[in-house]
Amino acid sequence: MQRRFGRLVLVFGCLLAGTAGCSTPAPPVTAAFDGSYIGQDSLVGGGGFLCGLPLRDLMITVRNGEFDYPFQVAPPRDAPLPARIAPDGTVAGQMQYGTTGNSPRRDYITAWVILSGRITGTILDATIVDLRCARRLVVRRN
Repeated sequence: MQRRFGRLVLVFGCLLAGTAGCSTPAPPVTAAFDGSYIGQDSLVGGGGFLCGLPLRDLMITVRNGEFDYPFQVAPPRDAPLPARIAPDGTVAGQMQYGTTGNSPRRDYITAWVILSGRITGTILDATIVDLRCARRLVVRRN
């Protein structure tokens, strides 16, 4: 009860103050990893049409520590999955997308795709996992 009351006071105080100083700070942006990365994206889990090509060549362009991964929503159609690189090289991104469910009625559902990985030296190595598939992205900075 005390903890909940404390949160309410904090929220109310932020509202009264016009939220100044109460928002979560944005993660730091780094340009240390900027550049073009070339390599391959391979299917490592799942299969079938909705998982896309088993292997594809990709070029990823990183600007200000950010890039868009071409997520195969409904192959061959891609949707840009935004990813951010932390100063320590940790790579993370996620988004919701629409697809059909596995039921016989094929109802429309929303699902999450999550990208996680790391840059070590000149190699960006990441895993992309969604409702049906798992992929591995390995690209090298030029």
